[in-house]
Amino acid sequence: MKKKILIISSIIILVLILIGTYLYFFNKNVLYNIYDGIKYVKQALEVNLSSEYKPVDKTKTYYKNEKNLRIPILLYHEITTKQPERKLAYMQTTKDNFEKQVSGILEYGYTVISYNDLIAYNNGEKALPEKVVLIDFDDGYIGNYQNAFEVIKKYNIPVSIYVVDDLVGTPGYFNWEQAKEMSDTGLVSINTHGKTHIFYNKETPETLKEHIEYAHAKIEENLQKQVTKVFTYPYGAYTDEHLEILKNAGFVQNLTNDEINNSDTLNLYGLSRIYVMNHYSKYKVLKMIK
Repeated sequence: MKKKILIISSIIILVLILIGTYLYFFNKNVLYNIYDGIKYVKQALEVNLSSEYKPVDKTKTYYKNEKNLRIPILLYHEITTKQPERKLAYMQTTKDNFEKQVSGILEYGYTVISYNDLIAYNNGEKALPEKVVLIDFDDGYIGNYQNAFEVIKKYNIPVSIYVVDDLVGTPGYFNWEQAKEMSDTGLVSINTHGKTHIFYNKETPETLKEHIEYAHAKIEENLQKQVTKVFTYPYGAYTDEHLEILKNAGFVQNLTNDEINNSDTLNLYGLSRIYVMNHYSKYKVLKMIK
């Protein structure tokens, strides 16, 4: 009897190994889905059983230096309707997952703020709630207009989209008319990601300044209004000299270093941002930014 049980157990283990091997080499998404499901349950328990994630009183606000606030900036790129490959999870997010992540941070008491809010706060002109977050999109993909825009309007949240001047209106990217439509709602800020998508750290600071001032002027021309000067470095590539020359030109600057800003050390000329992966649950996002 023991021998029979041992044989059956061995067969079951062998079958599981074979199934796992097959999935690993031919259908990793199934394994990823199983893994994500387990992580989801774990993260949900950790968040819901902890007092750290309870919603706060949004009416209670703080001026700079009254309380050290964590100020995360969430980074997205394309918002799609199709499930992307796992290796593209940092570049493509489904509309459904984007909405779940947005609704999750709102549900747990976060306020989505704009760069104008952040600048006013840094200047001592505005108080912010304890839990705030900013949302960015890089490159100006068409999915920002076709998919993300609907979610943005539904939840009435401000976001910033960084466009590359020579990509606007080309295949895969929204055009100026669509940019203006989004901007005119007052929810979407269109800012510059460069005249072209290059490694600006390989260019002189003077070339960077020329490119960014040109691209910013093109945005104002096409949106027919004055736009706050905010720039995000393509590839996150910069030098201290590049930061300095754009600081002197009045540009708030975004890096991409997977860190969270603290109000006590807030630097508008070198803001940190964090990637949000497509497969991150709302609980994972909450754990990242708390």
